[in-house]
Amino acid sequence: MAELGNEQPVDIIDVETPEEAVESKFLGSPTIRINGLDVDKNARDRTDYSLACRIYRTDEGVQEWPSKAMIIDALKETRKS
Repeated sequence: MAELGNEQPVDIIDVETPEEAVESKFLGSPTIRINGLDVDKNARDRTDYSLACRIYRTDEGVQEWPSKAMIIDALKETRKS
């Protein structure tokens, strides 16, 4: 965020129950959204909300977290909207 000059606060939300997962549209840990938009463009239409672990398909391969590029792209995308 600092690289793009974004100084907005970051909210960390604990999702502890299956009901909270559905209510918050939680796709697994970690889920990262910017202004409500998932950083993984391929996951934005998913509805399989759960308390599962999550994987990300990145340019570097399958990882347990989104790539820096995915986060920067989502920051830029939300800046345009």
